[in-house]
Amino acid sequence: MPAFSQTFCNRLLLLLMTLIGSVLTIHAQQIPQSSSPEDTDIRIIKVASMSESSTAALKFGSAGYAQTRLLIAPVAESPQQTQGSGGNVYVFPSKDKRFKRFVWNTIGPFSVLGAGAAAAVSQWQKNPPEWGQGASGYGKRFASNLGGNAIQQTVTYGLSEALGLDTGFEKSKRRGFGARLADALAENVTSRTHSGKRIISAPRLAGFYVGGLVPTLTWYPSRYGYKDGLRSGTYSLAAGFAVNVLREFIFHK
Repeated sequence: MPAFSQTFCNRLLLLLMTLIGSVLTIHAQQIPQSSSPEDTDIRIIKVASMSESSTAALKFGSAGYAQTRLLIAPVAESPQQTQGSGGNVYVFPSKDKRFKRFVWNTIGPFSVLGAGAAAAVSQWQKNPPEWGQGASGYGKRFASNLGGNAIQQTVTYGLSEALGLDTGFEKSKRRGFGARLADALAENVTSRTHSGKRIISAPRLAGFYVGGLVPTLTWYPSRYGYKDGLRSGTYSLAAGFAVNVLREFIFHK
């Protein structure tokens, strides 16, 4: 492996380890909820008029000073909502929901089945040939695919948490095949901010390519280089478009 590729590989491994540590730290941190008076939003609901028909909202003391009754109402936390086009409301997912989605995308049944199917194709193509055939060869390819997906999902999740972005898939709220297809394709390369705005997704793009580069430059045979890793990342990006179309038109989620 060229010296440049080895250096690049070492840097990617360091980045991956840092991101994994960040993911665990971010998930472990919980914001405590308090019901103390300091956390209470005091709102004046109503100040009664001084007419004879008013009841005890205003009372006059012996000195003639008005004693105002304040109604204190605690304000419960609620998910941030944004009004979207067509009357649709976008809700930024909770921390717990984002973490469960990360676990599902990493070791969920569809991820495992996808890794197995990809390993079967690689086995049929004898790629890479150094891993051989039979159960041993298939096991190496299957484990490699699981590892690559775990790296991709970890990088995507870690960066999305650090940047405050929602990288999850959401089915289109629009009607018509063309509109729904466009939304499904856009989901693969965009993320939502807390306000619901869509932007180019750095976490998703980084996940695709780091997930392709790290396996190629580490446990793959030494004849593979960073160009092969970039090619693998591009294949994953293209596969993401296809998966989103299936999610939109066939799968329930």
